[in-house]
Amino acid sequence: MNFGLVNRMANLAIRNNSFIRSQISRTSSTALSHAGLSGSGPSPVPKMQSLQQFQNQSITIRDLSTVTHHAKTESMSMQQDGTVIATGPDGTKYSIPLKPLGNFNQKRHAPKIAPRIVRSRTNKLRTVDGRNKNIRHSPWRLNLVCQFAAGQTVDDALMQLQFVNKVKAPLVRSLIHGTANSAKMKYGLLPSQLEVAECFATHGTHLKRLKTMGRGRAGKMHRRFSHVRLVLREIDFPLKIMQCTSVNQRKRWVEKMEIGLKDQAEYRKEKEEIEALEREVEEMKRKKEAESN
Repeated sequence: MNFGLVNRMANLAIRNNSFIRSQISRTSSTALSHAGLSGSGPSPVPKMQSLQQFQNQSITIRDLSTVTHHAKTESMSMQQDGTVIATGPDGTKYSIPLKPLGNFNQKRHAPKIAPRIVRSRTNKLRTVDGRNKNIRHSPWRLNLVCQFAAGQTVDDALMQLQFVNKVKAPLVRSLIHGTANSAKMKYGLLPSQLEVAECFATHGTHLKRLKTMGRGRAGKMHRRFSHVRLVLREIDFPLKIMQCTSVNQRKRWVEKMEIGLKDQAEYRKEKEEIEALEREVEEMKRKKEAESN
């Protein structure tokens, strides 16, 4: 790998960060002081500091009249110019342009987000584990299906596993579906908001059997058993969008984010209706008890 070329492209991308200056120019003086940037008004900001603050995703945007935010929930929306306005769990609002790398958006060696930032955000996400033990199948063959599903979103994995020509593909699909249901019951996370973070198969307790060989000899044969471990993790859509290396990949993740927000809104509406019906039933029971007494 030519590391000199990577460094030159990273420096060029830092110099061509006009999108950061355009977002900073709209911030208020209090937002600049909160972000740790010196100066007042729409004065230019040092390029290295602005890029670092943008990677930390702590820039507060003032012009957010089209965005509705609740402190306890995470909301995201997309403007007409393609900029995504996201609000984190801690209440911080930040913008994600459609082309954050400028002319280097489709380059292979584009600058990346610092690993410490990715690790700190990933550690805060909610996860749900799923297991299936003592499967009568070879772990090597079963791991082919598990590794195929790993790294995909839950919706994509469930759809793709329907057409996988493997014997244990329905078993892995049912495990993902059941774990997603438990995540919905435990945290209220829908399949469109989850991804398959880990999925792999390991050796179980095998059975030793006799293997007939030539010249009257007997060998040893193992009947393999497998254990499957599955980890579903909440999707951090702003982080996924920032890690995209092409425009089409970014648009796909924006579409997935919009689908997740739409499903979450429908789920909340349905949940509120069920709670209202339950309250009505309880009130009717109380009235009947009061009348009987």
